[in-house]
Amino acid sequence: MSKRFILVLLAIFFVWGIALAATPGFRLGPGRGQIIEMPFQSDPPKKFRMVRWVGVGQAESVLAKDSIVVWDKTIDDGVTINTTTTSGDSAVAGIIVQAALTQDTADNTAVQDIGRDNWTWLQTYGLSQVDLSSTSGVGAGAAMGTGTTAGTAALFLPSTSVSTQQGYAGFFFDTAAASATDVECFIRTE
Repeated sequence: MSKRFILVLLAIFFVWGIALAATPGFRLGPGRGQIIEMPFQSDPPKKFRMVRWVGVGQAESVLAKDSIVVWDKTIDDGVTINTTTTSGDSAVAGIIVQAALTQDTADNTAVQDIGRDNWTWLQTYGLSQVDLSSTSGVGAGAAMGTGTTAGTAALFLPSTSVSTQQGYAGFFFDTAAASATDVECFIRTE
């Protein structure tokens, strides 16, 4: 083999090695696990679930969007949510992203409520918005949990003595005063 052929071959291997080493991470596989895909790379990933709100006997007839909610511990079917007045409630489920009306027929099961207007979308992961409690202003990066006003979020401070107050729900992206609405946050309840 000629010297020139060997040099060209070495140059090709060198360039090929750099090209392989410089492959962007998004072009490589992450390994085993769930991949959350979004339409564009710049879109933050989000996870949603369809849930049911009973609301019968509550003061509000509509569960407003941006409300932080918990899994209903009385109707323990895994699809029914409720509001809470427990700070840092351990049953925190996520944030409602579309309003829901109260149940049409009291004491319906989830199966009997299929197709009714008391179903809505619950966000369990990703960039979101939430309304704040009137008792709690927050700082950017502060831990988030349920507040003492139904449907509102507050600064999460875990209890050292009450096991039902361990409900970390994510964190706040922005600093906001008490009673602020549409506060940017990152929900992560799953």
